Amino acid sequence: MNMTARKVSVWYDDEGDMLEVLWAFREGYFSPTDDERILKRLDDRGQVIGFLIHEVSTLKHPNPIELDLEDEAPADDVDNVTVNQAAAQLGVSVRRIRQLARDGRFHGAVKSGSEWLIPTPISLTPGKRGPAGVAGR
Repeated sequence: MNMTARKVSVWYDDEGDMLEVLWAFREGYFSPTDDERILKRLDDRGQVIGFLIHEVSTLKHPNPIELDLEDEAPADDVDNVTVNQAAAQLGVSVRRIRQLARDGRFHGAVKSGSEWLIPTPISLTPGKRGPAGVAGR
């Protein structure tokens, strides 16, 4: 019997309530799926190399999550930026970017290890309090 071993890495972020699974270790970006809690990770050729589940604690029902992780055409305009790069683009502090990421204000932003990855073009959900912000004007 010929069996091929595959290394898979799994990370759980208790603070962010998310689980990430990778089976290929290449640069990539996140793409949405039919389930808003799940993002698939694609490499620069559009091949699925992993996935990320937000709000893992909400998955307490007995039915498993099922989804198709299909490859996509490569996305030329999607890339992830770091907290420092996002701060420079939006003209705000690194600390503010981290706070916005923790609050879920960046669409598709995920925490990988200790660093936030923010998809570009950056999409920021407006706040509910106070005056309109000045970032990105």
